Amino acid sequence: MDGTRLLQRNMHKVLVVGLGYRTGVAVSNFLTGRRVSVVASDRKGERELADVLVKLDPAVRVVTGEQKSSLLDEGFDAVILSPGVPAGIPLIAEARRRKIPVMGEIELAYRYLKGTIVGITGTDGKSTVTAMIGHILYALCVDVRVGGNIGIPLITLAGTTTAHSVVVAELSSFQLETIMSFRPHVALLLNVAPDHLDRYDGMEDYFEAKMKITMNQRAEDTFIYNLDDAMAVRGARMSKARHESFSMTSADADMFHRDGVVLLKEGGEAFRADGMKILGLHNVQNAMAAVLAVRAVLRKTRMTLDYKRIAAAIGSFPGLSHRLERLGIYQGREFVNDSKATTVNAVMTALKSLPGKGVLILGGRTKGDDYARLASGLNDRIRALVLIGESRPFFSKLFTGYRQALAENMDEAVVMAMRESKKGDTILLSPACASFDMYADYEERGERFRDSFHRLESGALLWT
Repeated sequence: MDGTRLLQRNMHKVLVVGLGYRTGVAVSNFLTGRRVSVVASDRKGERELADVLVKLDPAVRVVTGEQKSSLLDEGFDAVILSPGVPAGIPLIAEARRRKIPVMGEIELAYRYLKGTIVGITGTDGKSTVTAMIGHILYALCVDVRVGGNIGIPLITLAGTTTAHSVVVAELSSFQLETIMSFRPHVALLLNVAPDHLDRYDGMEDYFEAKMKITMNQRAEDTFIYNLDDAMAVRGARMSKARHESFSMTSADADMFHRDGVVLLKEGGEAFRADGMKILGLHNVQNAMAAVLAVRAVLRKTRMTLDYKRIAAAIGSFPGLSHRLERLGIYQGREFVNDSKATTVNAVMTALKSLPGKGVLILGGRTKGDDYARLASGLNDRIRALVLIGESRPFFSKLFTGYRQALAENMDEAVVMAMRESKKGDTILLSPACASFDMYADYEERGERFRDSFHRLESGALLWT
């Protein structure tokens, strides 16, 4: 049964819980456009939601404030949960007790999507790999759509796909929590490291959420994983799908790196690392994952596999904003925007890419990560730290052995970084934290860093 018939038969009235960050609005508008009665609930008040409410279809009824379980008395056929809302809140628990189906936007979109579906999850690298897969497939003249956690709700792609389309979806653990029948033909697990432990009971709980990406896969599907990551290897053992792996160190993988060249287990060369535009060995690893995914798609769709064309596409991939993004050089210091680095693992990866010493701009809202690992991992790469956000006191105590400066805003952080640095240094924004204490999201944080850099360049921001 396709998604349209399913909704017509079973979904006449739906409750959407959570209107933040695009998804809730996209789902509400999608359903009302298909003559489903929609009630949207959000804990925030109308004033806080003003920018969101103007984007909603007027047919959507909005309920703000406390999300009481009595709201369910209206008689809903389903509840759609936005990814930012914890699945354990009383309203959702009561919906499940009443046996009202609870699903997320990914599950809803899946019921409408046609073609081959590629799903990408992992703690770090998801967005880059997702974008890279899309970039390569586009270069190969494939009808490709990219969405999900990368910033484009998957539901907005529903109705635009055909049997010949390839949908490439970045999937967060939050999004995977609420899937039911979602089945990617190609699933990627890049890595599993501590993250979002402010939401999950522990690493096992977080790992289980990630592993939902493969729970509906079949033997004819493909599960691609990182052979260098112990949790990903464990995940591969749990998957029913065909396994393919990538590695920076082991020739046992289906694709592996050796002396700047990425090789195939069956023999031959896939691509060369020095042909890539984007920084860091971690991006070589990301590219291996992307190429394996593209190979699996081409195999499923019976298209020709041409590694020369794939290598050319990798070489033209420009990377994504806010991910080790080079902004420019000022007074001999290179500014690098890595605002997307919200985990310890991501920051340690960024530090490995530094050509020499640097000043690290760090801080924000902590997420339960093991920050002591970062303290031991800075070594001699960092000349000084500039701390931002509500975590400044915490990090100030943790990094007692390093020069520190505490900034109130991004302009101050950039000025202090200039004063603490020397010519030849890198000034790196790689916060290891969420942004919500100061900014709407990591993108806004990165844009403020970019703005401060350009104001520094123009002379509007003085540092001496």
